[in-house]
Formats: sequence, C-alpha cells, structure tokens
Amino acid sequence: MKKSILNLSIGLCLSCLITNGQSLYGQQAAQGTKDTNVFSMQTGNPVIPAYLADASIMYDQKTGMFYAYGTNDGAGGGNVYPTQMWYSKDCKNWINRPLHLPQSWTDYAGTTALWAPSMIYNPSTQKYYLMYGIDCKTFVAMSNSPLGPWEDANAIAPGKMFYRGYDGQFFLDDDQTMYIVTDNGFFKIMKLTFDTQGKISIDNTDSHFTDTESNEFIGKYFYKNVEGIRNMFEASFIYKRNGLYYLMWSFEGSENYNVRYAVSEKIIGPYHELNGSMTNPILVRDDQNQILGPGHHSMFDYKGRTFIAYHRQHFPFVDSKRQTCIDEVFFAPDGSILPITPTHKGVEVVAGAKRYKGENLALGKPTKVSSVRHYDSSPFQPRYRTVGIDFDFSGNYAVDENYGTHWDPGVGAVQPWIIIDLEKESQIKEIETIFEFTNRTYKYKIEYLPAAGAQGLDAAAGSNNWQLLADRSVEGTPQSPVRDTPQKGSLIKARFIRLTILDADVPPTADGADLKNASNGWSIFEIRVFGK
Repeated sequence: MKKSILNLSIGLCLSCLITNGQSLYGQQAAQGTKDTNVFSMQTGNPVIPAYLADASIMYDQKTGMFYAYGTNDGAGGGNVYPTQMWYSKDCKNWINRPLHLPQSWTDYAGTTALWAPSMIYNPSTQKYYLMYGIDCKTFVAMSNSPLGPWEDANAIAPGKMFYRGYDGQFFLDDDQTMYIVTDNGFFKIMKLTFDTQGKISIDNTDSHFTDTESNEFIGKYFYKNVEGIRNMFEASFIYKRNGLYYLMWSFEGSENYNVRYAVSEKIIGPYHELNGSMTNPILVRDDQNQILGPGHHSMFDYKGRTFIAYHRQHFPFVDSKRQTCIDEVFFAPDGSILPITPTHKGVEVVAGAKRYKGENLALGKPTKVSSVRHYDSSPFQPRYRTVGIDFDFSGNYAVDENYGTHWDPGVGAVQPWIIIDLEKESQIKEIETIFEFTNRTYKYKIEYLPAAGAQGLDAAAGSNNWQLLADRSVEGTPQSPVRDTPQKGSLIKARFIRLTILDADVPPTADGADLKNASNGWSIFEIRVFGK
C-alpha cells in the first residue's frame, strides 16, 4: 500500500476529449459508439462508487456473495476513517457498511494508516478471518460472518500486533493449510495454525520455514523468505491454478504501478519466471485510454472464470483517489497469464446483473450547478500531473453512471447546489445520492420544482418556488449511497430536482504535494432519480 512517488515528465495531450468545456461522453452516447473512454456514460469500471484502493475481493461460496475490502482512500496517503467494506450478490450492485475493528488495534496503531486488508474463509475452523496492516503493524481478527462483528484472533497475544509488516494476504491451500504472504522490504511466507477456538498463531514446527523474526508480543516466529524475485515492490498475492502457485505483486508505484508474477510447484518456492513474467508486466498503465497506475490486486474465481480486482488512479491524475476495477484473466496453454487489458467497460461477472432496479430518470439529463472545479494541468515539478488538458468537474458527471467521474463545485464553495432537468414532469418515488466520501457525514437538502415552475434550467435556478423533498440539514447522513423518499410518502410530481450541500466532513486533501488539485471539496459521484 505504501506509495512510491515517481516523477515522470510525460505530456498527455488530451484536450481533444473536451469540447467547449463539455466531455465527449455525450457525443459518444449520441453516436452509439462503444464505451471506450474514461468519461463515457455507464461504465463498468470502477465497479464500486468509492475510493477503495488495494482491492481485496473474494467470492464466498458459503454465503453466495462477493465481498470487497480495501484501503479507504482520499486522505493524503493515509486512509479515510471510519473504515468500511462492500458486499454484493452479483458483483455489480455493491452495498457498503462500516467496519468495526477491535479497539485495541487502533489504540495501539492509530486510525490514519489502515491499509490493504485481506479476508478469507477457512472451512476447517468454520471462521472468517480478516487481516489489516495499521501503520505497518499487522493484526488479525475472526468472525462467524464476513460482515462481522470481528474479534481479535491473535492466539499468542490477544488484542496485540501479530507481526510487523504491511500488505499481508491470506492464502488457503487445497489441503486447507492457511498461509500469510506479506511485504517487509522482501516477500515472506508464514504458515498458520489454529487453536480450538479458531484463533491464529504462526506455525513454528515446519522445518521448511527457516528464517526467523520476533516482536515484543508473539516472540520469535519462523517464516520463509522468498528468494529470486526481481522487479518487486509490494502488494504480494498468491493464486493457485492446476497445481501451480502464482506469487504476484506490484512494481513501481503511483501512476506507474504494474503487476508481475513468478510461479512455483511449491508454495515456499523456488519461484521462477514464466514467459518473462518478472520482466514484462501483465497489467500496466494505458495512456491512450487514460488508465493510470493499475495494481495492488487480488484474484478470484467464479463459475469457471478467473477475475482480477485492482485499483487504478483517478483521471485526470489526483493522488490518492484510487478506485477498484475488475477485468477477466486468461491463461496460455503453458499456464502463463496473458496480458490483461484494463478497461473502462469492465466485465460482467454475473450474467444480467444491474446496478439498480428500475429506470434512473436523471441519467444523462441536463444539469446546472452553482460552480465547478477546474483541473490545473500546468506542469508541476513535485509530482506527476495529467498535463495539457482543459477539464472541469462539471455537473453532468453526477448523472453519467460512471464511478470514475464526479461533480466537484470546488474547494471553499459555500452551499453548492446542482439542478437536474428531467425534461418532463415525472412522479418522484426515490432519490439516491452517492457522495464522494461514502463514509463521511454530509448535510444537505433536496428540493423539487414542477414543470409549471420554470421553462428551463436558468429559470429554475432563479425560481423562488422550490418545495422541500428531503431535509438532512441537521444530522446529515454518515454514509452513502443514501436514499431519500418524499416526506410522509406524499405523491410528488416534478421536472426539476435540486440538491444543496450545506456542510460536509471530508478529509482536507487527498495528496500533500499537489494541493491545487487534491484539496477536497464537497463533491458527488452520482444522483439517481427513480419514479415514472
């Protein structure tokens, strides 16, 4: 999870993507072209409407659900607390919930660097296990449910740090032996054992694990140092297929993140290159398609297919606002992994899955906003920037069904608002709002205006006849997506919808270097209007 800031002087001339301040996504939709653009409507990637980095996604056969854990990004290299996770029955419509970790963890390690979790089910103990690195101190927990509640699972030192390191990932072998692969300047593998309650300790009895380390809580323990790995940095992950172990990792960092791997017939190695797998990355940035820094991944299988979940950087580049994407993985006859094409369209994991039921009346509709943020694409020496573009975080990006875009009114905007023109009188049943930071509190109000109240967006903006649909101006909502229905179940007909943000508890900046672009405003990923 730790980021390497690599300066790269590359000028991306992308001004062709913007015409008179309007992105080409609307033109693409009108022409019926395929979704190939970062600004297209209705993209499948990113898959989750949040800044979720270090993607750890698993399909759990026991519950028949998909679960996504990761680093809650957008706070300058740390994390946005409180932590949350996401779950889905179809890998398309994701629901989030707060993740309550053992208090002893955060008392010891703090709440500003909760990075790169891993979650797994062990049928031998019939327990789910969760692992988090907090400020390079790793903790383990267990639960009867992948949704928690989680209790500490350290068998030797309950409630304490398990080991020093970060980016730890569980791996369950075919014989149900469980391991941890982790980073600490190099990759190391630890074999695990369990007590009668299902709590974890490191197995120090296997003679194949000859390297030693110790800490003040669990004492001396044994592990295996993985030798012979080249071009490695962090984010180790083990995947097994047809008896072959794939030790995978990410190299370089930030906008240049990429994924590589080595293989072995034994989990502890020796690992070796397969068709240049340590030399040539299988997943890499794609400047032509505006995909930056794909990496820190996990792999999962579903109904005979293999998928890779990874994060990519925000575009235009803003570190660190990384988001989870999913694409399919294919193998050559010799077992090597074919180059993976990162996409905006994404992949249909479960056939026929949809993000929501019913028709979104706001999709692609005209908007008017109080203000917009302009991306500063001028050369910037301290770190990488997307240069040479003319880009505004416009209101249309709140109604485009693309989780990689958002409306941003700009830092310091006072009570910013967005108006959506549904273009005809509609019965409003429900409005769903996805704020930029889905685990922070936003205070807002939603109003409506019938068609008779204005003839267009300009007239609507100047109208004094707006009526209240939902009022969250006092307590706000601590989590989104949030759904609002007309007060007291009343029947509301409207052509215009206005949402005004009154206050928000957002982290000050996503990046300590490029404050011009990374200071956080009160922004919205998506607004959906349901009705008829």
